[in-house]
Amino acid sequence: MKNILKLTIIASLIVGLFGSCEKDFLDVNDDPNNATEATAGQIFPAATASAAGVIGGNYALAGGIWSQYWTQANASNQYKSFASFNVSPDDLDRFAWEELYSGALNDFKAVREKASTKEDWSYFLMSTVLETYTYQILVDLYNRIPYFDALQGADNLNPEFDNGELIYEDLISRINGALAKNLDASSVSNPGAKDFIFNGDMDQWVRFANTLKLKIYLRQRYANQTVAQDGITDMYNNGAEFLETNASMDVFQDADSKSNPFYEMDRRQLNTPNNLRASETMFNWLEGNSDPRTEYLYNEAENGGYMAMPQGSHNASTSQIDPDDISVVHLEPTDPVIFMSAAESYFLQAEVAVIYGLGGSAKTLYDNGVMAAFAQYGLDGSSFIASGGEYEFPASGTEEDKLQAIITQKWAAMARFQGMEAWTEWRRTGYPDFFVPPQDNALGQGEFLLRLLFPDSERRANTNYPSLVPVTVPVWWDKD
Repeated sequence: MKNILKLTIIASLIVGLFGSCEKDFLDVNDDPNNATEATAGQIFPAATASAAGVIGGNYALAGGIWSQYWTQANASNQYKSFASFNVSPDDLDRFAWEELYSGALNDFKAVREKASTKEDWSYFLMSTVLETYTYQILVDLYNRIPYFDALQGADNLNPEFDNGELIYEDLISRINGALAKNLDASSVSNPGAKDFIFNGDMDQWVRFANTLKLKIYLRQRYANQTVAQDGITDMYNNGAEFLETNASMDVFQDADSKSNPFYEMDRRQLNTPNNLRASETMFNWLEGNSDPRTEYLYNEAENGGYMAMPQGSHNASTSQIDPDDISVVHLEPTDPVIFMSAAESYFLQAEVAVIYGLGGSAKTLYDNGVMAAFAQYGLDGSSFIASGGEYEFPASGTEEDKLQAIITQKWAAMARFQGMEAWTEWRRTGYPDFFVPPQDNALGQGEFLLRLLFPDSERRANTNYPSLVPVTVPVWWDKD
């Protein structure tokens, strides 16, 4: 993949994080001006910021629309193409695909190689986990991506697009290889503040790696049942421990180029902060359950109170839908970028408990997930999971009843922070089962977006660019 000039919000984020004259802000105790060669410790923070800029920026925006947390306002035009499924090979190309390859993935590879040479297994584990995490997202969006031949620079300018199933298999191998390293070796350094996610806590990175493995196995449960079950069983038999806290980058400030990338992109850089409005899909579900998270996801409307608009109704006239009646999506400049949340971890484990009978009580794990989701906003969800509560676990229900409850609560937990992951889980499971096609639907009545088109930058630069696959064709693991 070629290096590109980063004229995106990610560039502003990285410059803001590392180019600031405020020495106490994200001080990583390195002097890059006097370095003859970049070290793993110098590269890793920028790689993390690059990944966070895409995952917490462009992907958070599009995923939040496709997960029906929000929709495009009818008084502006910024995100109409996403809201109407009218995506093209240019969408999420330069500002996402190219940034991930030339920025995050290229840098994670460099960190991994440097760390391997020095047997500095802390950096090796961290870079492997985030590299694997990023590759999985790309596979889930495009089905086929450059992988085995990617990131070779001038040695291979035309990498093949590899099948997602083969990539998934190798991702597991990469994680296993990193987990097998001796983190107690004398050659291992403590990243400290250079690690924006866990501040150098390797126990948490091991949990992150295990939770990511669990997600990769469950993602393919319908397509590769034996692989998924055998892999998960092996993890539990070997005592794998999973996240109980968020794996997130939570270092942002309310200042230009230092704020959350989604906030920076949507609120600080656009000519209006009013594009994204509450979607009736999420809003009505919250209101129907008397869920207090409404006010943490949406602002009060200009005319007072909270109100939503139908998904994809951006072509409605202002006489049909008064924009001042509709709530704007609530974002904060200091919002974290969440890679994996504690709630997500608990819900993944709850699914395993239901399907395979492993890891203890499905109800306890589900309850922990709901409580963690409420706790993200400083709320107590105990009354919701109590007997007779709106979110009481259906302990006497069927297996499918339990899975529906788990995945629907996972969707609710991911609002505002993990929209792309929620959309991917909907594609995998069909839950929530109350999504509606947008009123303005470029794909035709009743159709849903199920993947992205291969980026146009690859068509221009890569002779192995594959034929485009319609966005209504499921990716390889989407068998349900």
